[in-house]
Amino acid sequence: MPHTGRFLFGILFAFVCLVTVGAALAGRLATVNHFQCYRVVPGTAWKPVTLPVTDQFGTLKATVGQLQVLCAPASKNGSVVTNKAAHLACYPIKAPGFKPRSVVITNQFQKAAPLTVVVPAHLCVPTGKSVLSTAGPPAVKGLDNYVCYGVKSPNAIATTPITVIDQFGQAGGSALQPLSLCAPAGINGSQLVNATTHLVCYGVKLGPQVKKTPVSIRNRFGVASATVVARQPICVPTIKKLG
Repeated sequence: MPHTGRFLFGILFAFVCLVTVGAALAGRLATVNHFQCYRVVPGTAWKPVTLPVTDQFGTLKATVGQLQVLCAPASKNGSVVTNKAAHLACYPIKAPGFKPRSVVITNQFQKAAPLTVVVPAHLCVPTGKSVLSTAGPPAVKGLDNYVCYGVKSPNAIATTPITVIDQFGQAGGSALQPLSLCAPAGINGSQLVNATTHLVCYGVKLGPQVKKTPVSIRNRFGVASATVVARQPICVPTIKKLG
């Protein structure tokens, strides 16, 4: 093959590889929804529980507190919601002994961006949800537990306009800085559904305000009631590697 032909073939081969890798990455991320999170006021009594939780950073002995956040599967800028029943209920945790780690993340907002994972903050578990006036919340499948860690970012991200649609309505505005990295996790030795796809949660500036909504939820901790009161971060599917 002449040199020019080999050169052109090499460029074409590299392009095909990039497209294939990009499509594979998009395919992996598409198996996990975006989640719009909401602060909730819990309506059910809670007794703290301590659990062994294992993720890619190791095993934590996590003491789980009262429900704080409910994350609803959401369409961001027209993305497809693939598992409409599967929410995440997030509980604050205390897990001493964690050492900060450096990671690099890639998602729709950031490419090969460094983060420092600082401290375990929440345990988010797959959750069924219903409004209180309807039938009880369903059990859900096809979604992992996540340990969410507070993060520090050395770089500001560009303000990103977004439109978010979920079961609580539609909102528009912008995504801000990354606040947490959520790693898929096993509880008491449970198996992972998708070990490679993480969530990174970004602060948001969205309007209008959400209408306060009483809900009922069901997950590994039982059935509970809560009231959705305010929008919080949006969590987007993310690929992570150690920095």
